[in-house]
Amino acid sequence: MTGLAQWLALRGLSLSGTEPEPVEGPALAALRRLGVRAHAGHSPHHYAQNATFLIHGEGIGREHPDRLVAAREGVAQATAIDWLGRLMQARLGLSVVGGREASVTSAMIAWTLARAGFDPSAVIGRAAPQLGGWGRLGHGPHFVIEALETPDALGPPGPRVAVLLGTSETRGSDGVDATELLRRFAASVPTDGRIFATRDCPRVSAAVLDAVSPVEWLSLEERDGWWGSDLREEKGRYRFRAFHRGRFAVEVKLQVPGRRHVLSALAAIAACGHLDVPSPEIKEGLEEFSGLSRDFESRGSYRGVTLVDDEGRDAPAVAEALAVGRQVFGPRRLWAVYGPRQEGLTPDDAQRYLSAFGRADRVLIQTRRPPEPDVRPGWETLAHHLSVAGVGARWVASLEEAIAELDRDLEPGDVLVTLGAGEVGTISDAFIRRLSRDRQGR
Repeated sequence: MTGLAQWLALRGLSLSGTEPEPVEGPALAALRRLGVRAHAGHSPHHYAQNATFLIHGEGIGREHPDRLVAAREGVAQATAIDWLGRLMQARLGLSVVGGREASVTSAMIAWTLARAGFDPSAVIGRAAPQLGGWGRLGHGPHFVIEALETPDALGPPGPRVAVLLGTSETRGSDGVDATELLRRFAASVPTDGRIFATRDCPRVSAAVLDAVSPVEWLSLEERDGWWGSDLREEKGRYRFRAFHRGRFAVEVKLQVPGRRHVLSALAAIAACGHLDVPSPEIKEGLEEFSGLSRDFESRGSYRGVTLVDDEGRDAPAVAEALAVGRQVFGPRRLWAVYGPRQEGLTPDDAQRYLSAFGRADRVLIQTRRPPEPDVRPGWETLAHHLSVAGVGARWVASLEEAIAELDRDLEPGDVLVTLGAGEVGTISDAFIRRLSRDRQGR
């Protein structure tokens, strides 16, 4: 929704809107800078009385106050993905599905096209600083979209180029499972289009069986279709060679760390190659791609401490981010500050987090509400178990307490990785602002 709002604002439309959670963040701040009347938390007085169209999230039912007002006033309504589908049909549409990797792949494709002079438009699910945020307004023929909610809503007719990297466990608004959503998405691609699909996901393999458009496979193991080979890692960053049907296409050295980016880059190579982007331009674009916000994002340094920020939604994402941290920074002392999305933990979740945080030297877990150990094992209990296991860990009740402890205990040479939801992602900003004030006071 943020990307669509940014794209519409760049076109000069007058917009107002709300985020469902009453939490201020970079998305709302970015939209306000574009003149959007953006509010945190839904409220009846936020509805624009002179609205001519209402765009709502996939999960917003007809009984929502804003939708009721719009229906009463005869204002047309559509979901964000409906709008994106309409916009894409007027261009040469490219769409990517596949969770976190879809955001990276969409941004890689859009940046490479832009870098090569194709001037694409783009709407992606996470901010890409090189593209100006979540949305990019271009005047070329290409429109790159990350299908965020129910990908089948983009068609038919669907995108001319589709990239299927996987999907989440979630179901569509009509209860359809993820495999069926992928199948509908693949079936929406016209006969003169092209599908690039990973071999590594059984759901994707099943979804493209009945596709009417040609399918090309993406793999880091199999040699047919598009194949990423000869992976070499140096401090978490990968160099690899891409082959197409057995023939060498291009060699790329990525600057974004993490092995999972190799498949995204391979998909971007395949999609851009299909669009006749020259191989040298693809190579330069991908090697200049600097990543997404909150995706193991380098945030600078503070008094000799390296600052990194990652969204880290769950235990596997935390484990991956800290593993990349070890690859990139080696034996340096690694701090992890985590803001959980849920209040309690199941025993299975607790075990996964114990394993994930085992890669760190020090851990702070920050939640606003006190833990409830009588209901589920709380985060304070998890911090205790980490300490018993040899990882220095604490639970803190506020962001201010977390910053105070970090300010006291961080040492030059340390690496601070902030992970998770809520205010934790602002810790780097707080330190950077403090450093700026220190310099001004000299």
